[in-house]
Amino acid sequence: MAVKTILEEIEKDVIDVTKTTFTHNDTRVVPSSDDCELTYESGKDKKGKKIETCVLYADIRNSVALTEKHHTQTMGRIYTAFTKAVLKVARYHCGHTRNIIGDRIMIVFPVKDCFTNAVDCAISINHISNYIINQQFSGVDFKCGVGIDFGELRVIKVGIQRNGNENGENKGLVWVGYPANRASRLTDVANKTIEEPYFEVLRNPINPRAVKPLFDIGYLFGGTPSYDPNAPFYLSTTESVEMTTEEFANSIAQYSDGGLFTSGGKLIKFEKKTRSISFPAILMTDSVYKGFKAANPNRNSIQKNYWIEQKHQIKNISGNVYGGSLEWIIK
Repeated sequence: MAVKTILEEIEKDVIDVTKTTFTHNDTRVVPSSDDCELTYESGKDKKGKKIETCVLYADIRNSVALTEKHHTQTMGRIYTAFTKAVLKVARYHCGHTRNIIGDRIMIVFPVKDCFTNAVDCAISINHISNYIINQQFSGVDFKCGVGIDFGELRVIKVGIQRNGNENGENKGLVWVGYPANRASRLTDVANKTIEEPYFEVLRNPINPRAVKPLFDIGYLFGGTPSYDPNAPFYLSTTESVEMTTEEFANSIAQYSDGGLFTSGGKLIKFEKKTRSISFPAILMTDSVYKGFKAANPNRNSIQKNYWIEQKHQIKNISGNVYGGSLEWIIK
């Protein structure tokens, strides 16, 4: 077959995707690749499903460094043990494994009790990592990170029909939606210590009395006007503020005479520094934490505030994030 022929065939497939309709039906059950209600054939409307639930990702920490340090056979055993353990414990907590990419595993939960099942599954995975895998592989500093989010996922089947053993390898499910992305982002940093650059800035803050407001409330009600046209624009006092590299880049500018200033005050000096940010083994978004708390108000982890709000912003994650390194107490 000439390459022109296959390119023409692919072009027809792409046109088919742009012309046919995609519909997504609501479900409370986690779809599988064998779901007959998911369709992807050419020339027909494409049928998918949507589900509002929890999605969890689990990932081995520092797998590249572990591979460089330990024998290939050891790492093969670790990958096998970890994957098998996560698949089994996911099933125990009613979760469905829907993707395995290297050492990262995706688990989706049925709608019913999804918050409880997802968080309990995360605790079990952390417990297995610390108390089973680590004990059986001496000399290996084994860790894993877990991220959980909740929201609407749209599921579609993709691929092509093949005969024989290759059929299953040429089709699969795609999970479209923010929850999968956010859970993956949380997993990226869970159980990690990150070295982050930042800027420490010393400046004279802007004088509030030198900034003319749109409406001077004090003046309108007969009080002392807050705006003074003769006030110096900067205060003589100093303040020290910490800025991320992005905040510093967005705030710094230059006077026409070559001097530097920031949007918050007159720049005196700045210094680039590095700080260490450590995250716990399990991270969850605010929606997961609230859902778990509502479903389990009397749990020790809720009553004793074991899930701690993370103060440091995580890239591409808006809203609060809660985390902990919880394990089970086995008696």
